[in-house]
Amino acid sequence: MVAGEPDSIRVKFINGQWLVRVVEGGRLAHQLFDIHAEAEAFAEEERHRLGLPGEPPAEEPVETRRRGGRGR
Repeated sequence: MVAGEPDSIRVKFINGQWLVRVVEGGRLAHQLFDIHAEAEAFAEEERHRLGLPGEPPAEEPVETRRRGGRGR
Protein backbone atom coordinates (compact mmCIF):
# COMPACT_ATOMS: atom_id res chain seq x y z
CA MET A 1 0.00 0.00 0.00
CA VAL A 2 1.16 3.50 -0.78
CA ALA A 3 -0.87 5.62 1.63
CA GLY A 4 -1.40 9.20 0.56
CA GLU A 5 0.16 8.83 -2.89
CA PRO A 6 -2.12 9.93 -5.75
CA ASP A 7 -2.97 7.58 -8.60
CA SER A 8 -0.02 7.47 -10.98
CA ILE A 9 1.72 5.45 -13.67
CA ARG A 10 5.52 5.36 -14.07
CA VAL A 11 7.77 3.56 -16.55
CA LYS A 12 11.39 2.82 -15.63
CA PHE A 13 14.20 0.67 -17.05
CA ILE A 14 15.56 -1.53 -14.25
CA ASN A 15 17.90 -4.51 -14.52
CA GLY A 16 17.35 -5.03 -18.23
CA GLN A 17 13.54 -4.86 -18.09
CA TRP A 18 10.88 -2.18 -18.31
CA LEU A 19 8.90 -1.76 -15.10
CA VAL A 20 5.45 -0.17 -15.14
CA ARG A 21 4.51 1.02 -11.65
CA VAL A 22 0.78 1.58 -11.12
CA VAL A 23 -0.58 3.33 -8.02
CA GLU A 24 -4.38 3.15 -7.86
CA GLY A 25 -6.42 4.02 -4.80
CA GLY A 26 -3.38 3.75 -2.55
CA ARG A 27 -2.47 0.29 -3.86
CA LEU A 28 0.76 -0.43 -5.71
CA ALA A 29 1.13 -2.90 -8.58
CA HIS A 30 4.05 -3.64 -10.90
CA GLN A 31 4.18 -5.14 -14.37
CA LEU A 32 7.45 -6.11 -16.11
CA PHE A 33 8.10 -6.02 -19.85
CA ASP A 34 11.08 -6.96 -22.00
CA ILE A 35 10.03 -4.60 -24.81
CA HIS A 36 9.89 -0.85 -24.21
CA ALA A 37 7.03 -0.23 -26.65
CA GLU A 38 4.88 -2.83 -24.87
CA ALA A 39 5.55 -1.21 -21.50
CA GLU A 40 4.63 2.22 -22.85
CA ALA A 41 1.45 0.89 -24.47
CA PHE A 42 0.39 -0.77 -21.20
CA ALA A 43 1.18 2.40 -19.24
CA GLU A 44 -0.85 4.51 -21.66
CA GLU A 45 -3.82 2.12 -21.40
CA GLU A 46 -3.64 2.34 -17.59
CA ARG A 47 -3.46 6.15 -17.70
CA HIS A 48 -6.53 6.20 -19.93
CA ARG A 49 -8.38 3.76 -17.62
CA LEU A 50 -7.58 5.88 -14.57
CA GLY A 51 -8.31 9.18 -16.33
CA LEU A 52 -4.73 10.39 -15.95
CA PRO A 53 -3.01 12.68 -18.46
CA GLY A 54 -0.60 11.18 -20.97
CA GLU A 55 3.14 11.46 -20.45
CA PRO A 56 6.08 11.38 -22.83
CA PRO A 57 7.72 7.94 -23.15
CA ALA A 58 10.53 7.04 -20.76
CA GLU A 59 13.96 7.47 -22.30
CA GLU A 60 15.78 4.44 -23.65
CA PRO A 61 18.93 3.69 -21.65
CA VAL A 62 22.11 4.88 -23.35
CA GLU A 63 23.85 1.63 -22.57
CA THR A 64 23.46 -1.18 -20.13
CA ARG A 65 26.42 -1.53 -17.83
CA ARG A 66 27.16 -4.39 -15.53
CA ARG A 67 28.93 -3.73 -12.31
CA GLY A 68 31.44 -6.01 -10.75
CA GLY A 69 33.89 -8.15 -12.56
CA ARG A 70 35.91 -11.27 -12.38
CA GLY A 71 37.58 -12.17 -9.16
CA ARG A 72 41.33 -12.66 -9.13
